[in-house]
Amino acid sequence: MSTRKKKILLVQLTIFLVATYLLYNTYRDKNKTTEEVVQIKSISDPDVNNFTDIDYSGFDLKGNRYTLNAGTAEFKTETPESIEMKSVKANFYLKNGSILKVVSEEGLYNNITLNMEFRKSVKATYLDSTLLSEQLNYSNTDGKLLVSGNVRGESVEKGKFFADNVEYDLTSNTLDFSMFGNKQVKIKLKN
Repeated sequence: MSTRKKKILLVQLTIFLVATYLLYNTYRDKNKTTEEVVQIKSISDPDVNNFTDIDYSGFDLKGNRYTLNAGTAEFKTETPESIEMKSVKANFYLKNGSILKVVSEEGLYNNITLNMEFRKSVKATYLDSTLLSEQLNYSNTDGKLLVSGNVRGESVEKGKFFADNVEYDLTSNTLDFSMFGNKQVKIKLKN
């Protein structure tokens, strides 16, 4: 045998042995079964229903149209009328043609009474006025907005104010300001 043939035979034998080794190691544990235990813990409550991208619309008792949007919402099965929401946006289309816009981090909507509660970083805009607070409650039955918690407002035409509570009557378009204790409402009017 020549040296060239010996080298070819040696290469073929090496390739055969490597292929046999790989095949053997690949399939030798084929009959062994591996059990892996996975525990799944349910983070949802079976008594709570969750939804995303929620849209409500309708008319309040005074005939004003509204839309209410939320990024997420949930309600408990024993109280389906009380809907907790996050990333809340509402538009109130008032009869006089103006729009009141309210945005908050959290909210509560009662789909029977149509009352709404906006909580955390509340921002309300109406015409050229902006109102910031920690909480805003819309009482459909009374036709009022009750604003509380570090209330501050600004109007392009009328100026700024700071108060503990503000009540806005949608029927008469009047504002009532109040403070806790002996503090006074601060209002800075523009000339």
